[in-house]
Amino acid sequence: MRVNTGLLALLMLAGMICGQATDYFSSITGLEQLLHTEHTLMNDLSSQLSATRNALKQLERELSSIKVEHALAARGLENYLTNPVNIYRLMKRLHTDWQQLENRVQQMSAQLRFNITQHYGLNFPSQEDVEGAALALVRLQSTYKLDVAQVAAGILNGIKYGTDMSWQDCFVLGQQLFEMEDYNNTKVWLRESMERLRRHQPQPSAPEPALLNNMEMVAQNLFRMGDFDTAYELSQRVLELDPSRIRNWHLGDKAAKLTHGESEDEVQPRQPDAYRLTEEFAHYEKVCRGEVGASAAQQRPLRCRYTRGEHAYRLLAPIKLEEHSLDPLVVTFHDMLSQQRIAELREMAVPHMQRSTVNPLPGGQRRKSAFRVSKNAWLPYSKHPTMGRMLRDVSDATGLDMTYCEQLQVANYGVGGHYEPHWDFFRDSRHYPAAEGNRIATAIFYLSDVEQGGATAFPFLNFAVRPQLGNILFWYNLHRSSDMDFRTKHAGCPVLKGSKWIANIWIHEATQTFARPCDVFRDNGVSLGYDIIK
Repeated sequence: MRVNTGLLALLMLAGMICGQATDYFSSITGLEQLLHTEHTLMNDLSSQLSATRNALKQLERELSSIKVEHALAARGLENYLTNPVNIYRLMKRLHTDWQQLENRVQQMSAQLRFNITQHYGLNFPSQEDVEGAALALVRLQSTYKLDVAQVAAGILNGIKYGTDMSWQDCFVLGQQLFEMEDYNNTKVWLRESMERLRRHQPQPSAPEPALLNNMEMVAQNLFRMGDFDTAYELSQRVLELDPSRIRNWHLGDKAAKLTHGESEDEVQPRQPDAYRLTEEFAHYEKVCRGEVGASAAQQRPLRCRYTRGEHAYRLLAPIKLEEHSLDPLVVTFHDMLSQQRIAELREMAVPHMQRSTVNPLPGGQRRKSAFRVSKNAWLPYSKHPTMGRMLRDVSDATGLDMTYCEQLQVANYGVGGHYEPHWDFFRDSRHYPAAEGNRIATAIFYLSDVEQGGATAFPFLNFAVRPQLGNILFWYNLHRSSDMDFRTKHAGCPVLKGSKWIANIWIHEATQTFARPCDVFRDNGVSLGYDIIK
């Protein structure tokens, strides 16, 4: 164990005293000083051992809490890894906490050889991963109007899924949101952190200096933003944990300067994306939450029924059809894909999964975007008979010709994964070959159930369809006149709990002349008003 410098100095001083001719052995006089010396050394070593024991106990407590998480994961891996709180905490631990544990162990003793870098072949999340997990939590909180205190307690929509976040977890999340300039959400998570710290019994040991430094920095920046209440409360928590830091605080002087009109560099909050501030986006979130639905007039003519489709075989094996909308046509074909075929499809897709991108201008490079958070893989239909049968099933159910289809896209949306409102048709004809035409229809195969969230929402039609294993959701993107139907704007609502797997088939309009003939007159007038964002 490394010898404390104070103890070393005392030993050196004792040696110097012993080097002097004091002749302690010759008389009892002066032996009290030796006893006092030993008493001082004893107390110093005892305090060091006590501090080391406390540090080890703290490490054991933190390690025990991590073991609890792994015990929960062992009971049900998929259930554990589809919890947004668990995902965020896992990434935070691997990205931040384990490095801090390594530093603390190395500072305690040269005898311990704990080094993260000595383990080869391990995977660690990047800063982008941690930020993505943080944004996913905030996205779920915003979309589903979740209470921050309940999210931190592992409760999602009234259901307890896992262990609580610690006050440090909440603070680090707030700090990340601050660095990403999401100041409104920064405040609520910092306040939740402080509330959890206040309730913590017994009083927690002092955090790492790096964490206290971060707390000070965030408090000072909040003060510069003008959020004096949160800054003051956070600064008080810092001083409770380490009273010696009082020298770092001069908020009263700064407040006086600002009060008298002396300016400081202000931290300006990042402006949210303009679309997320619109009534249309707010309405989309309501549809995801189930707060709005189709009117009685819209629902009255809808039916669930059997259909023979467009193939003679279906006389013996009719398809279960559920109507969601008749104009535009949006329907679900139930029980179209078996679990065995779904397992085969997912197994083929996993090695090819990459982060989903959005379509740029023609000729541009595809790019990642917070607009769409998922992974996908493109598979040729010739790869496996299952995919050929999927084409046949869509053709049987709809009567459409499948000659011009894009490759099968298998996509996975993790916790918080989403796809904001968009159209499937291309507004720019340069995006598709003229000989194939635009995307006339979309067929989504649901390859999993989703416990909470993840519905396919149609904001202009006021309904959302929940994923159900084996079903196909089908709709037309174009009018019969081949004009774009703007009413079909749709979205993948954020996945709150679970993992959403889908397979998309986009069917183009070439060769559909007889399958879906046009009317005498253009029929696109009914949807033109939906092209305007409000």
